[in-house]
Amino acid sequence: MSRQPLQIFVLNVPEFAALTDAARRLPSCRVEAIGDYTVISSDVAIVFERRALGLKPAVWYGLFTGGLNGRIESYERDIVRIAPRA
Repeated sequence: MSRQPLQIFVLNVPEFAALTDAARRLPSCRVEAIGDYTVISSDVAIVFERRALGLKPAVWYGLFTGGLNGRIESYERDIVRIAPRA
């Protein structure tokens, strides 16, 4: 049984641009604009750090409101780790 890739759906608004910009710099991520969303895809777990992204906590906790296909392994004040479903 193969794993489905992780997909994070990010609303295309300036507040969330730091996340999609960071994903573009990760070799394991594919980033594609689809309508009002940007889809970040990866076959492996990815980690984002709030302070490295320059995000205030209120924006940090709203980053994943667009939805995702995968599982959040850890979502803390400053670090999130998201992985493909097993």
